[in-house]
Amino acid sequence: MVSNIVMAFIISGLLLVSWWFEMFSDSGFGQMARAMNKKGRYGKNVIALMVPAIGSSFLVWAIALIVESVGFSELSIDVLGYVALVLFAIGLVGLFSIPLPRWMYPEYHLAKRERLRAEKLARGEAVKMPSSGRVAVEAQRLEQALRRQSDKNE
Repeated sequence: MVSNIVMAFIISGLLLVSWWFEMFSDSGFGQMARAMNKKGRYGKNVIALMVPAIGSSFLVWAIALIVESVGFSELSIDVLGYVALVLFAIGLVGLFSIPLPRWMYPEYHLAKRERLRAEKLARGEAVKMPSSGRVAVEAQRLEQALRRQSDKNE
């Protein structure tokens, strides 16, 4: 029983952490994950829908196992089980290429971070630049273009 709980938490943690890095991080791991997803055979709904839903499903399942071992009522265990099952089913929908809202895709969050970085640079604020990869190259180009523009205006 304990090994099932530990495995559910490990699988959930790996899925949710990798999803977070791909969606919201400019780190090397996030860039690598986005590049691998583009070359993948399933499409972009896998990271937008499947990974977080199945990771959440494993998390709820682990909580249900803990609730069961503590001795809560059967109803609470059943509700958690059904929630885990629904989340897993939602995750399987990610295998199909149905259009999702644009804010569910990593490209939207990457563009948003780049836009915010450009606005801060334009205001002259200090900006933490990515250290490597395509995002770093784009950020450096943007910074150079803004500096040239401010030099022309002076």
